Amino acid sequence: ARRSVAVGGGGLRLGARGRARRATNVNGTMVAAASGDGASASPAMEDPTGPGGDDDRGGDSGDDENDGEFPWPEWVPEGLRLNTEDVATVLVTFAVSLLFRATIAEPRFIPSLSMYPVFDIGDRLIAEKITYRFKHDPVPGDVVIFHPPKTPKTSVALTKEVFIKRVVAVAGDKVEVKRGELYVNDASRGKELKLEPSTYVMEPQIVPPGDVFVMGDNRNNSFDSHIWGPLPKENILGRACFKYWPPQKFGELPRYPARVGAVPERY
Repeated sequence: ARRSVAVGGGGLRLGARGRARRATNVNGTMVAAASGDGASASPAMEDPTGPGGDDDRGGDSGDDENDGEFPWPEWVPEGLRLNTEDVATVLVTFAVSLLFRATIAEPRFIPSLSMYPVFDIGDRLIAEKITYRFKHDPVPGDVVIFHPPKTPKTSVALTKEVFIKRVVAVAGDKVEVKRGELYVNDASRGKELKLEPSTYVMEPQIVPPGDVFVMGDNRNNSFDSHIWGPLPKENILGRACFKYWPPQKFGELPRYPARVGAVPERY
């Protein structure tokens, strides 16, 4: 303070400049801008990697910790929040399952008694989709799953349901029901597997080209071709090949014990 008084106003200016230099050593960026010394300010402003300049590296480590996290909504419980890899695995598995069901085979369960005694309510089966696509058309005795055709006896909603019945005749066959029995080409058919004699009569009819005739083994409690007519082959989804539930019924399905006459592979 005494030195500044001795030299006058000039000493006061030197003293102020000296304080600016000493302060620059502490915090160059802020004080250099205040002192107006551009040359000394540039190095401090252009050196983001100096002491205390590690914020960018700290930010990178935070991003690495979030890599692979799926952006789940807040309402999803923590225990159900899968990462990106798990989500991809689930989606691929689901897609493969849908493809398998659409092209190879699918499980089905029995909701009614129309196929009793071969199938009971709650029985589960596998229906394969390879045979009719690559080998041959349905043959008498096959159990098939299908969408019913649109007829005056079937509603639009019903045509979207999946039925299960047995093929009893194919294109060109004459079908009729009389004296409690089904007759195909004037020969009795299917009496070995049916539950009881039919209580109705069906006049003879010829199965059209490209169609099959399907009936339930429980003749008197089945909504089938004897009510709504022949079934187009394109409505068939697959062939039931074996039961897997309940365990005591596991195995292949019973067929007609008598050999059916020769049927063309494609008709």
